[in-house]
Amino acid sequence: MGDVKKSYEKLKKKYHLPRLELLIKEFGVKLEKPELILRDIIEKIEENLIEMSEILESIIFIKVGSKPSSLYEAKMLEKREHAFELYKQLMSFIWKGKRVKISSEESMKASFIKETYEEWNRLKTEFMKICEVFERKWKEAKLRESPSTLAYHG
Repeated sequence: MGDVKKSYEKLKKKYHLPRLELLIKEFGVKLEKPELILRDIIEKIEENLIEMSEILESIIFIKVGSKPSSLYEAKMLEKREHAFELYKQLMSFIWKGKRVKISSEESMKASFIKETYEEWNRLKTEFMKICEVFERKWKEAKLRESPSTLAYHG
């Protein structure tokens, strides 16, 4: 890890990237090969963004065959448009990450890491607000026997 840390420190200085400890804490970054540092960081950032987007997707876009928890949560969701706005932002970052990851330009990769990290706390805070709504609403949930009372009708 010593060579990797030294390599990252050079990139950090060159591109004004966040401290490695912060990327490890926020995204679970694990660096193994100095030549793949930026790609590995982008992949861990993508994993976090994808996990959040998939959770939102399952409750924003209800379909036949959706899990019962998604049906309940779709009914619990107080601000569907707000959740969709967060979903759009996450998806935009995900696709930008995919594009940048296949690019050979180091500066593009570094820019993506910096930009995403700068937005991460805001995205995370918005997602946590949605989680808090579900945490509270699940405590109040009642079993619905009839499928028609559980079905989502947008």
